Amino acid sequence: MGDQTCGPVSTKRQTLRKLLQEITPAASVSSIQEFVLLVRELSDAWQKEDWLARECDAEFLLNNARIVGGIWFRGHADTNLSLRPGLYRDSLFKDIQKQDDSPKPDEELEAHRFSELFDLEHDMRIDFKSYGHLLNEANEAVTAMDWYFMMQHHGVPTRLLDWTTNALAALFFAIEGFKKRHQSANQQVVDSSDADNEVSIWMMDAYWLANHLSDTWYAPLLPWSEDSGAYLPSLETMIDKLEDAKALLPEYAMPIEPSAIHPRVAAQEGRFVIFGKTQELLLHKLRLESIGDSKLEQLRLRQIQFKIQDPEDVLRTLAGLGVSRRTLFPDFGGLAEFVSWKHLHRVRPYLATSD
Repeated sequence: MGDQTCGPVSTKRQTLRKLLQEITPAASVSSIQEFVLLVRELSDAWQKEDWLARECDAEFLLNNARIVGGIWFRGHADTNLSLRPGLYRDSLFKDIQKQDDSPKPDEELEAHRFSELFDLEHDMRIDFKSYGHLLNEANEAVTAMDWYFMMQHHGVPTRLLDWTTNALAALFFAIEGFKKRHQSANQQVVDSSDADNEVSIWMMDAYWLANHLSDTWYAPLLPWSEDSGAYLPSLETMIDKLEDAKALLPEYAMPIEPSAIHPRVAAQEGRFVIFGKTQELLLHKLRLESIGDSKLEQLRLRQIQFKIQDPEDVLRTLAGLGVSRRTLFPDFGGLAEFVSWKHLHRVRPYLATSD
């Protein structure tokens, strides 16, 4: 992929960050109310754009109002600009480097490292399915995609990136991640004036993305479809044709609807984006052809930065709105964590103020 002997990685990271900030300008909010209003505003703007583009098209006879669940969300514990699945993250690449002076992760090395990462994922799929048969008593995993979703759900690095159709659930996961990060750093109190005390929620028009990346799909892929099989060839096929499967892997990522393989996925309204060879969602550009002209269009993707004043206060408000460990993790583990948090979490004192 071109010359690999360029400048320092840090310089390239700064350049990439500046580019991505231009592509996806962030909006900032500091309350759940502001967050919900902004989500509605962005969603309405995208729907209006679609409506105006199709209102005079005789082929669209039905009301093409946005389908509920067409907008997907993802919560991050910080505001870093990165949307990579687990298999493609720099942290994983660093852990598996053969030597300390091995080539470092960089956008120009992505094609080079893709081949090795694809082989690694293939080996992990074989192990997970081989040992997992003993644990699959409820027959939750049947197809190759079922097993792949199960791998992702239980923490094995894959080319899947988790999303949800529930904006408040995404905010919950972002706040929980923020709390864990501060607890690991032994920071008991959050300083609301600290510039680092922000989380981010990514918002994406999944139907728009699917429609623009595929010639046949106007909505997220279905896991049993032939097209989804191009992203995840069966293990039986890959035994003899691993290099062919690697070469035929699509370039771009695509939204995909999960099978109902686990109650948590259903409770969290979980969705996924399955990646091809391009390893960073923010680097996807769509070439749209028009009569006598062509142009590049960016993703319908926005980052919303949420300023943290008191994480426990946000979690209490979310719990009152029906979004908590108890509702998002419908098992005894989730219930136990919710009960412990409900009765034992620290409440910020109410300080008297003078007029």
